[in-house]
Amino acid sequence: MKRVNTRFEIEEGRRNIDVLFRASEEDEQVEALMARVADPLSSLLTVRDETDAIVTLPEERVIMISVDNKRLRIVADDGVYWLRMPMQDAETMLNPSWFLRISRYEIVNLRKVRYFDFSVSGSLYINLEDGRETWASRRFIPAIKKRLQGKE
Repeated sequence: MKRVNTRFEIEEGRRNIDVLFRASEEDEQVEALMARVADPLSSLLTVRDETDAIVTLPEERVIMISVDNKRLRIVADDGVYWLRMPMQDAETMLNPSWFLRISRYEIVNLRKVRYFDFSVSGSLYINLEDGRETWASRRFIPAIKKRLQGKE
């Protein structure tokens, strides 16, 4: 992920906000930032569909994100999408109150979780609303428990 520099300038009498993006190319990171700035109330991810076309995907449609062969596989309620960036960078673009990192390789949308099952000793089973099942990494469980209890 490229570093993002920000700067604010006051211009007396200006009524609108102008935002200018400068980069060597318009890639997925730039497109995602532009979409987020243009409509801050509706978070969008700029992803690729199965035909490799670039599309914008509202965060509320994302069920989970996982690493698959050095790409991010984004499972949404209407299909699978792809994103080429490190998981850590994608995580910083997501709404932190909606998304939860459950392992090095997976993030789930808390609004799409049907239930968590802590009954298996030392493990955390997660059932998602579309029927998918996944497990949290043991080393992430303490942070997940804190987050779910609202103690973070």
